[in-house]
Amino acid sequence: MNNCMHCGAKLIYKSAPELMTCVYCEKEQPAAVFCVNGHFICEECHGSEIQAVIEEFLLQTSSADPLATAELLLAHPKMPFLGREHHPVVAGSILAALKNHGQFQVRGKLKTIADEEIKEGIRRMWQIPSCSCAFQGACGAGLGVGAAFSVIYEATCAKDVERTLQMRAANAVLEAIANLGGPGCCKQSVRTALEVAVELLKEHFNVILPVKRSGDCRFPPQNSHGCKGARCRYSIRNSQAQ
Repeated sequence: MNNCMHCGAKLIYKSAPELMTCVYCEKEQPAAVFCVNGHFICEECHGSEIQAVIEEFLLQTSSADPLATAELLLAHPKMPFLGREHHPVVAGSILAALKNHGQFQVRGKLKTIADEEIKEGIRRMWQIPSCSCAFQGACGAGLGVGAAFSVIYEATCAKDVERTLQMRAANAVLEAIANLGGPGCCKQSVRTALEVAVELLKEHFNVILPVKRSGDCRFPPQNSHGCKGARCRYSIRNSQAQ
């Protein structure tokens, strides 16, 4: 979501949903985000063009740098500026990087990441809706790290240590994103989530990935929430100062 995909008008963000009809598939459902002209686009229609691109790209990439991988997807012409489409990018970029990194140890056992595990991380993150940062209290980018670590640890609700460790990973990222302040920016959240995740991979698995810091942000004018400008650590001015 940036401006309305149907007419280009400004989006309205409500604290409580209203019953709306998707302009494309005509399904009726509660919605808290729609444009000033009354157009609503459901999650499925909103992300239909980029969904296959994300999975195909993450399965084919040979990069072990999750930040570089994510930046390519963020800049894809079919990627909306805001929305849940960013959530699978986080989980998938981490798992794809680990696949390309090769074997590593998880609690004393050797592990490699398979394509099916990348697909599973992506699948889980499509379940997290847009605006979860405001409506559920947890940014989907942060939860993407949790999903990736859950796949790595093979966590389930019935397990003790694995469940705890993947939740701690997600919590560390969610705290970092919350500390950025608002308004929300999916690009900023993805970059921060992956930077923290890289450090967590060192801490949990002694995996050191060949990463470069996220580059200057080229997206600010598109943020319908209002760009943070100089307050954003990824702004051109701040990036050049670091």
